[in-house]
Amino acid sequence: MNQVILKSEDSKSIKPLIISALHAEENEIKTGILKTKEKLTAFEKRYSMSTEEFIKSSNKPLPFSELEAIEWSGEYETLKRLEAELSRILNIVICT
Repeated sequence: MNQVILKSEDSKSIKPLIISALHAEENEIKTGILKTKEKLTAFEKRYSMSTEEFIKSSNKPLPFSELEAIEWSGEYETLKRLEAELSRILNIVICT
């Protein structure tokens, strides 16, 4: 478990600032997830193949360019990274 202690010379509580910053980051990540899912959906519709099928078929010849395959797999990796970041943020507990 990681723990961070924050101190401020201001007499007001910094807890609302921290909560607000975490919510802003959460919203930013959720927006990124939505945009990434939209891109994945576009690939899936264009090639009538789910992203799971695409990832599993990486050793087979595919009906599109290598550049598109790299782009599609990059979007998939981005989604996984964003989901992991969101999970980390949602599991933060602020102790006072």
